[in-house]
Amino acid sequence: MQAIDDGDLQPEQVNKIATTLGVSEQDVVNMNRRMAAPDHSLNAPMRADQDNEWQDRLVDDQVNQEETYAENEELSGRKALLANAMNTLNERERHIFTERRLTDEPSTLEDLALQYGISRERVRQIEVRAFEKVQAAMKKDVEARRGAAKEG
Repeated sequence: MQAIDDGDLQPEQVNKIATTLGVSEQDVVNMNRRMAAPDHSLNAPMRADQDNEWQDRLVDDQVNQEETYAENEELSGRKALLANAMNTLNERERHIFTERRLTDEPSTLEDLALQYGISRERVRQIEVRAFEKVQAAMKKDVEARRGAAKEG
């Protein structure tokens, strides 16, 4: 630490610090230069003839915490609604609905028809009916939650 306070490090000091910390000598030199450099205020003008400050150039591209939290809450709510609505389906409807609507690579009507020993048209009918049931159950659940929120 005394070597840092004295200014530039000697090559032996750089080597010893690098060995002790398990980093490259270049990392030690770079860190020493950063630590020895004076601090600058972010409120300082960028140039003497401008009103712009350095902090004006700092931009956080990430979504703020409130938006992230709200999006996560909404997603959780939607997942819960869907899970509750899926409970209104029988096993075959649930499987066909999941395979046709909730997977990244949906199964074809032909594949499901072969699996269940029914026609493609019947699979399509079951899918449509399952979708209608899920929609109705979700709508009913949303209305029930809104009613409970008004009462509370």
